[in-house]
Amino acid sequence: MKKAVIIIAAIALSLNSLAQDTYVTSAGVALNNNNLDEAKDDIDKAMGNSETKEKPKALFVKAEIYFHLMNVDKYKNSNPFKEGTAALFKLIEIKPEYEKTTVDQLFGTAAFLYYNDGAKAYNDKKLDDATASMKMVLKIRDLKRFDKLTGVQMQTIDTITADAMQTLANSAYYQMKYDEAVPLLTKVKNNPITKKSNIYECLIDALEKLNKKDEELTVIQEGRKDFPDDVFIRNKELNYYISAGKDDEIVKKLEEAAAKDPNNAEIQFNIATTYLGMASPKDGKKTAGTADYYAKSEDAFNKALKLSPDNPSFNYNFGALYFNQATDVNNQMNAITGSSDADQKKYDNLKAQRDALFAKASPYFEKAKNTYGSQKDLKADEKNTYKNTLKALMDIYSRLSKMDLYGEVKKKYDSLN
Repeated sequence: MKKAVIIIAAIALSLNSLAQDTYVTSAGVALNNNNLDEAKDDIDKAMGNSETKEKPKALFVKAEIYFHLMNVDKYKNSNPFKEGTAALFKLIEIKPEYEKTTVDQLFGTAAFLYYNDGAKAYNDKKLDDATASMKMVLKIRDLKRFDKLTGVQMQTIDTITADAMQTLANSAYYQMKYDEAVPLLTKVKNNPITKKSNIYECLIDALEKLNKKDEELTVIQEGRKDFPDDVFIRNKELNYYISAGKDDEIVKKLEEAAAKDPNNAEIQFNIATTYLGMASPKDGKKTAGTADYYAKSEDAFNKALKLSPDNPSFNYNFGALYFNQATDVNNQMNAITGSSDADQKKYDNLKAQRDALFAKASPYFEKAKNTYGSQKDLKADEKNTYKNTLKALMDIYSRLSKMDLYGEVKKKYDSLN
């Protein structure tokens, strides 16, 4: 009895397999007749069989049907092409050359559909979905099934592949997955199709976030060469040298930028403040070039204010140039401890220098005071600069014995506290 049962079971299995093959055939016929509901129903029945679902013909027919379902409104929103693509991958795993021409065409269609799906997800800020779709585009391209294409067809495939890589890179970057973003952005940057300035911007920023200074500088220098007029890359270069404390290199780059953009007040201001910092180093040590640095800073401030005369920050920092020098002279005055005629003469000469420098500083501080004071809503840094402006004016008017002006400024200062 047991033996008979086994034979009967084997016969039943064989008959069932034949039935499933029949479903594959009927599904193909229904597809040819454009009866997609029947085609889908039959192929789904066929794929429910463990033996049939891995047969090349069944996989091929399923792929064809599920791609055609993208043309039917009631199916297309569920993206049946994705299940069709999975059938294609299984098919080429089992029999790579099966119906190769049609399979390759279906893979090409899949690449476009996944790309469109990924682009929509990216635009909707669904970055995980965008990443998944674009990875499928790249997976399909890696099959090397389009390498014999030429002309416009090959250009189209290369373009969507490059754009998919860019979307993948951007998604990683905007999700702050910088370790993932850097190699992807590097590939995008090196591809002529996607080699754009904004890719350099993201890559430089990602490397900065990862504190990869040497790689960051390499990319900055490459970006400056390829996109010399890009303001973001130029500023990143300047910030890099500023953080590295390379003042000479900063000035060189700023002067180059100023030559290309002579009407840019911000560049002139940056030149001015850089020279001012070189003239007044944090360690307090003056150099033989200090006077020259002050002169170059003064020249750049004049250029900046000629372009933007009402900028309060420009005016404040220009006033600080003279104020800092006056403070240095005042310190020299305080260092005189003798009471001889020579000492008194030296003191008086220094006092005249100091007062002249304070007199030069005050108009710029007054301009900054009036501009900041007329603004209703100051940001925290602006309010801090405004307070420092008032403090500097109070110091100047006190030392110059202009007590009426001192009193006016003190009232404004006290009102801020």
